[in-house]
Amino acid sequence: MGAPPDEKAPPPHLDIAGLERALQERLLGTGLFASADAGAAPVARLQARVATEAVEVGATGEARARVVLRLDDGRGEAPAGVSFNLDGRGSQRYPIPPATRKGTLPAPNRDAIFMELVLRIAGDLIDGYVARRQIDQGPPAAVHAALRADGGELRDEAIRAVGERKLRDEVPRLLELLSDPEEPTRDAALGSLIALRDRRAVSELTRTRSLRDRREMHKIIEAIAILGGQEAEDYLSFVAATHDDDEIRTEAAAARVRLERRENDATAHGSE
Repeated sequence: MGAPPDEKAPPPHLDIAGLERALQERLLGTGLFASADAGAAPVARLQARVATEAVEVGATGEARARVVLRLDDGRGEAPAGVSFNLDGRGSQRYPIPPATRKGTLPAPNRDAIFMELVLRIAGDLIDGYVARRQIDQGPPAAVHAALRADGGELRDEAIRAVGERKLRDEVPRLLELLSDPEEPTRDAALGSLIALRDRRAVSELTRTRSLRDRREMHKIIEAIAILGGQEAEDYLSFVAATHDDDEIRTEAAAARVRLERRENDATAHGSE
């Protein structure tokens, strides 16, 4: 015999007033807002949409929820405004006691489970937003901490922020990430190093990249040409003269010409 089909349980009853209070406390706890009692203006307006589903089969139930949060204080993101449009989903399994197994979990119990799940999803969304905002606008220490993470979206955000915010103290970490196992991470680190015009990347690229990796060679030839310097010129000359791939040799020669032209232009403008 096959497994019994999923049984949709009645929808939960959420404590709207309690949810509103909890979200308000969570937002005030971020430090980005002041209580309305403090008379601070403008007023931030939060809209929350929640969709829920409960599936119960035998001894196990699963609560599923989607939470959408939209907030706008009328000022947008710059220079100090706060606005977001966040969307998250989550689920939580729960046991159904034997005494109620023929039916469903009593409504009060299910309501509490869904309330906890919705608040967890909403809290995670808000925490993630605050963390990203700290990376974009907070102290450099926030970027530094995110860069040391094992991975994830926040580290990707931090890599990008280093280049955009010109945080040169983080260059050593970006140089390490040029050898990361994940190609998107390597590319992001290289992009930030190019934005910083830090020529230390040239040494790292020429040391760690295989000349036989055509995919990588296409990327680093242009990057090295943009970064410039004597080491970059020497490397491009070497590749243009010795690589066993005609296309790579041609590309390196053209990149070397562009590098020389840019540096000659920079010298001419600097002497004016």
